[in-house]
Amino acid sequence: MVTLNTKKDFDSVYKSQKKWHNSYFILFFKENQQRAEKRIGFSVSKKIGNAVCRNLVKRRLRNIYRDSMSSLKNGDMILLAKVGLEKVEYKNLQDSYKYALIRLNLVAQKC
Repeated sequence: MVTLNTKKDFDSVYKSQKKWHNSYFILFFKENQQRAEKRIGFSVSKKIGNAVCRNLVKRRLRNIYRDSMSSLKNGDMILLAKVGLEKVEYKNLQDSYKYALIRLNLVAQKC
């Protein structure tokens, strides 16, 4: 899994036109035709619990992304967690993520 590291990378994805939000997170996506890889960034505010809670949220988001990574289009993605995400059941979070991918048409077509 390749991650977004620099502020420049994050800013370019934030300015992209594709985004989806729900009560748990905001998903930003920017297609990247030049790169043959998928990159991900996670943003979890300090408003979400303590460090243990924030790390739990990041682990959950990372795992959900990892499960669907093979079917995604190439590009850069950011998952920005909203306050209250730490209280959500994993299954609900997973369903919301899959729904967001379908709505943004990010799932690569299988032949």
